[in-house]
Amino acid sequence: MLARIKRLAPYFLLGPISGPLVAGIVHNFRGGRPVLGTMYAVLLIECVYLLPALAAKYVPAALG
Repeated sequence: MLARIKRLAPYFLLGPISGPLVAGIVHNFRGGRPVLGTMYAVLLIECVYLLPALAAKYVPAALG
């Protein structure tokens, strides 16, 4: 039980969205599925960069 918590803790510290995406990247590259791991990486980049950028652009226009 403790070993499982130690293994999963870094992913939970990253957050509820970023954590599972990073876990998907790591597990897919380790499992020999680089294309799927790359797709997870692209989605992580979109969530980290594009989502806040789009929200900053469109939310003030919607509120104002």
